[in-house]
Amino acid sequence: MKIKKQQLIQLALGLVVGAVCGYAGMQFSKGMGDFAPMDGPVQKRRLSPSLFFAIWFALAFHELAHLVTGLGQGFRFQLYVAGFLGIRRDPETERVTPYWNTDMQLFGGVAATLPQEDSPDLIKRFARVVIAGPLGSLALAAGGGLAGWALSHTAGVGLRLLAAFFIVSAITSFFLFLATTVPGRTGMFFTDRARYFRLRSGGKTADIERAMLGLVAQAHSGKSLAELNMADVEVVRQDKDYAVYADLYAFSHYLATDQPDMAVQVAERLHELPDEMPALFRAELWKEVCFAAAYLKNDAAAANAWWQKIEKQLAKRHDVSALRVKSALSRVNGEPVEATHLARTALALLDKKPVLNAGELLERQLLYTLV
Repeated sequence: MKIKKQQLIQLALGLVVGAVCGYAGMQFSKGMGDFAPMDGPVQKRRLSPSLFFAIWFALAFHELAHLVTGLGQGFRFQLYVAGFLGIRRDPETERVTPYWNTDMQLFGGVAATLPQEDSPDLIKRFARVVIAGPLGSLALAAGGGLAGWALSHTAGVGLRLLAAFFIVSAITSFFLFLATTVPGRTGMFFTDRARYFRLRSGGKTADIERAMLGLVAQAHSGKSLAELNMADVEVVRQDKDYAVYADLYAFSHYLATDQPDMAVQVAERLHELPDEMPALFRAELWKEVCFAAAYLKNDAAAANAWWQKIEKQLAKRHDVSALRVKSALSRVNGEPVEATHLARTALALLDKKPVLNAGELLERQLLYTLV
């Protein structure tokens, strides 16, 4: 795999920052005795988990600020990840359930709340969600620092351990604030500061963000994807970072309007995805490439090859979209009985929902052709 110059620069900067933070951490740990007792092995065992929990707490608090603000803006909860802790809306039952996160690319934390309808103030509302994370980290850095300093003067062992917890949370939060405001992006994602200014700067970039939010809102509304605003899709496609998502919406639109040739053309653009894209996101895009090969092109070899790329993420899933892809695979592999069974199982799940969003309406449309 060819490494780009920008990736080498980011790697070098990461090594420098890591070395500086590592040295600072060593010096900090040497002085931690001023804040918490470390004389005996029992006391040290109490301190270590407290410090690790403090680091995780700072990370979780940053993402929680995004999440709470999104819910306050009327957006719908979708995903929350902080380290190994994951909470998501189950695509099969629609229930919010916890899970054990093993995707290291999401380990740094993510919070997703989605708008349900377009509105004139959608950009302003979403900008509040974006900036809430850095502001939350800054608040915890200030509040935790003050609390840690105040408690560090107490004599009790428990309170001094709590002081260490607040101090480490404050320091971690300060570095999180810097990490989400100083650089322009982390991996393939814009940092909070960069995204906020994209939303609020006006001009072409803001138009792209507005169009992207409009597509997200329409996809989670009760309208058909046949009515998707293709002008917004073309606007979003102009942005190299968002073009892949524009293609995904276009693919769904062409399926909804029974334009298989156009859908296949779009699916071919989804073959190449950024190397730094998390496996969870990659699987969501490639499952549609797999579906296109099986359902639209009737190409068993290609469909099975794509399935091998995403089997780890989808094999154990029994939600509607995963069942649709498995049904199409069964059909192209000469297993019509299994294909029908899977499609009917998915339709039964949809029948349990009182209201279907745009994506679910398309799922039902496709599943009826697989029964």
